[in-house]
Amino acid sequence: MSDFLDRYLARLGLAERPRVDLAGLDALLWAQRLAIPYDALDARLRRGVSIDPDAIADKLLSGTRGGYCFELNPLFARALEALGFVVEPLLARVWFRQQPDDPVPPRTHIVLAVRLGGERWLADAGFGGGHVPAMRLAEGAEAAGNDGSVHRLRRDDAFGWMLERHFEGQVRPQYSFTDELAQPADIAMSNHWTATSPESRFIRNVLVSQVTRTGLKSITNDQFSVQDGAETRRTVIEDGVAMRALLQREFGIVLSDDEVQALGLF
Repeated sequence: MSDFLDRYLARLGLAERPRVDLAGLDALLWAQRLAIPYDALDARLRRGVSIDPDAIADKLLSGTRGGYCFELNPLFARALEALGFVVEPLLARVWFRQQPDDPVPPRTHIVLAVRLGGERWLADAGFGGGHVPAMRLAEGAEAAGNDGSVHRLRRDDAFGWMLERHFEGQVRPQYSFTDELAQPADIAMSNHWTATSPESRFIRNVLVSQVTRTGLKSITNDQFSVQDGAETRRTVIEDGVAMRALLQREFGIVLSDDEVQALGLF
């Protein structure tokens, strides 16, 4: 375990182990979000996504790839537990793209509840949007995002906890989850559907993102976006050569020419 933790902290650029308290939790969460990109490319490449702990570590700690929620949050949980934190995985329904008449979304996201001093804190290192610090699991709890947004938790009669994003006068639900502990079989089932179903947005789209100190940079298909606070700049990725160079320059993701071609955009 110490070898894993040493590799993990080196990947994040941390010279010392964080303390087992709220400040340490937030420091580790912020460091991982800055260091390891959100990378759903293996789903798009029809490879499936292994959630074996060692496979996740080998991929995400190599320095040439990131992962998506079922890799990023289990990696984060493993590091937290190695440090002495108590962690509970929870499955979530993602709402932020839902329209009013859409059916209830499946549980395609995993988040963590971390126990500290008799309280539980929501910690999510695996959502593809901007950074949100750890949030106390309580009605009305709020946390300021790195992009100027405010995230708020509220109780929902049907779906348990609902995380909302408040930004520039708009309120958008992000995801919901209950307090039910996610069992390994449930996590495996959710990951399998999310990474392989033709209905999954990760199969249908090329999705990569990276938290920055003031926002987010991201790729959605052939669009590269840089969000800096309230300002967003967008450019079109012209071809596979540009895509491969952009992935390596902006996200540290290394793909071969054949892999970029297999993304099916150009």
